[in-house]
Amino acid sequence: MVAKMTKRRTILICIAGALAAIFVAQILLGQRSPRKNFKVKEIPDFISIENSGETISLTKNGEEWFCAEKKADARKVEHLLEEFCEVQTLGIVARSANEAAFERYGLNSPIIVRAKSSEKNLRSIFIGKESTSGSQFYVQIEGKKEIFLAQGNLRRDFTFSADDILEKETEEKNPAENSEGENSVIEITE
Repeated sequence: MVAKMTKRRTILICIAGALAAIFVAQILLGQRSPRKNFKVKEIPDFISIENSGETISLTKNGEEWFCAEKKADARKVEHLLEEFCEVQTLGIVARSANEAAFERYGLNSPIIVRAKSSEKNLRSIFIGKESTSGSQFYVQIEGKKEIFLAQGNLRRDFTFSADDILEKETEEKNPAENSEGENSVIEITE
């Protein structure tokens, strides 16, 4: 009878130990989130966007950004910088970058965004196609083998023409002026 108790106790202790090991493993693996944020530590002063064979270059001069020597819209450039400087990924979709993976995730003809700060290369991002959800896209970060699923709208944000990024000149007109520039008076009679 004592031998049965000891054998039963040993089995229960082994099972309890195995369950404890599984519990600890789940906690440790649960803390390793597949999400990663790729941040650029320096603010770029040069950005080039290559899309479908066309390249748009944005250069910072002082506090202003320029595209082909024309002033760029500061709000639009600031938005691009926010998107580029912190890419938030949801997980890895492919661990190796081969031709089949490139084609599957739209990285065989990506949008390529490169940034520099004082002639120092900061990072290049290769933006593939959007996922089926529409608010996620596939991306590869320069120097990484993996292809990531990232959140946001990088593909849409970095698809524009040079004219789209230029600062628009706004004409401020006095609302009381008509098209000939004369003051118009409106009388209200009862």
